[in-house]
Amino acid sequence: MIDPWHLRGRASALALAATLAAAAPASAEPAPAQPPSSPSAPPSPAAPPSSSPQPARQAVVLPTAVAPDAAERAAPLASALDALLSDTAQDLGLSVDLAGRAAARVRVDEAELVARARASDRLLIAPSLELRGDDVELRLALAPGGASSLRVRVERVARGELAVRAAVMLRDLVAELDGGAAGRPRGGEDAPCAERCRGRLATPARSAGKATLVANATLYGGLVGFALQRSSGSDDPRLLYPLLAVGAGVGLGGAIIIAEEWDVGVADAWFLASGAWWPTMAGHLIYSGRFAEYAHDPGQERWAAGLIGGAAGVSLAALGLSLGAMSDGGALMAHSGGGLGLVLGGLCEWAAKGDVMETPRAGMGYGAALGWLAAAAAATQLDVTASQVLAVDVGALLGGLGAAALASPLVFGSPTQAQQRAWVGASAAGLLLGGGVAGYVARPSAASPGAPAARGARSSWNRYGLPVVGVIGESVVGRRRAPALGLGWHGAIP
Repeated sequence: MIDPWHLRGRASALALAATLAAAAPASAEPAPAQPPSSPSAPPSPAAPPSSSPQPARQAVVLPTAVAPDAAERAAPLASALDALLSDTAQDLGLSVDLAGRAAARVRVDEAELVARARASDRLLIAPSLELRGDDVELRLALAPGGASSLRVRVERVARGELAVRAAVMLRDLVAELDGGAAGRPRGGEDAPCAERCRGRLATPARSAGKATLVANATLYGGLVGFALQRSSGSDDPRLLYPLLAVGAGVGLGGAIIIAEEWDVGVADAWFLASGAWWPTMAGHLIYSGRFAEYAHDPGQERWAAGLIGGAAGVSLAALGLSLGAMSDGGALMAHSGGGLGLVLGGLCEWAAKGDVMETPRAGMGYGAALGWLAAAAAATQLDVTASQVLAVDVGALLGGLGAAALASPLVFGSPTQAQQRAWVGASAAGLLLGGGVAGYVARPSAASPGAPAARGARSSWNRYGLPVVGVIGESVVGRRRAPALGLGWHGAIP
């Protein structure tokens, strides 16, 4: 309802403005005459023409169509939806033509809607709804004038969310239609279609990896406190527990500050954690395997070597994150490189010494350090998925264990150095072969034969088929019955 006091106030304001405008020329002094310009003076450049506003696009919002059997129950929702869509269309910069609306709430056939749009210069908006229990299935179809195609969006929403979702759906459809010009200031730079055509109902959380970063930093801070106490040569618990608390507190506070200052993702946090744990472990193992026998007190210096390795690893991981955001597959690759490098380094030391009864600490340390460093560097340059990395890890593990089991007769009894080296070589070959085969099978499938794989394409796990286990028959003995299981392979053999 229109407020008469509001109209009276507007009329008084207009009358006052008209009076001031009429009195201004009478009280103002005449402007001095300008001297005539010399004929030789160059003419002043003409002012640029003012850009006239673009005419609004004409649109027709058809009545919301409902099913004939639910016309009475859906009539209130349809009427409210008609008014809402008309207001939303006007808010999006469309000029709604109410004279072109039909009275019947019958769903317009899509072919008829396209024909009407092709013969008109108006944008046709055809909504329809269908009751699905407590939910409502809303369908919006847009037919641009002169076009021969439709833009359709269908969603099933709760009745309480119908108004919000209808407005969002219409906004997204109009944005896809004209490139997002509605609701955006003129002269703005167009964003990529992947960003401007996608409606956002929620903003992604900042620093989603805060919890992961806090947990790892707190644990590593406690480890630093313990290492400081051990490297000092003291075993007094009165000094140990305060150092543990201080180290954990410093790690916790530092992680919170970092997460508030920068946008730390979950993959970023795990990548940074890999730079802390694997180099620390490598420092411990390298010192224990290479320098412990020459040290005066190896228990103290071992912890100091671990801290040096951890500090170097965290610095390198932070440097890698400065190149860009880390993906989930990249973070998992860094951890995978440390683990596989640890195993391969141990196998290399066993092969060099020919004694599998001795723990290969130095080789494991060098392997963990070099494996993590190589994988972390590759993770900043390659785009891999977590499933691909996991497939390589599982394949390498199964291949190594299978080869070690097959070659285990070589180390029975009292094996010679040659037999032990042969067993180590077979295990390493199985590990590398299993990882290579798994990586080949899990590689992204190309769009066409000979075409390069698309970035982020999903792996085709079943390109060579899958094993099938099922019941192929039944065994009957008297009154007893038992299924006969069978194993087969379903798929194309390369």
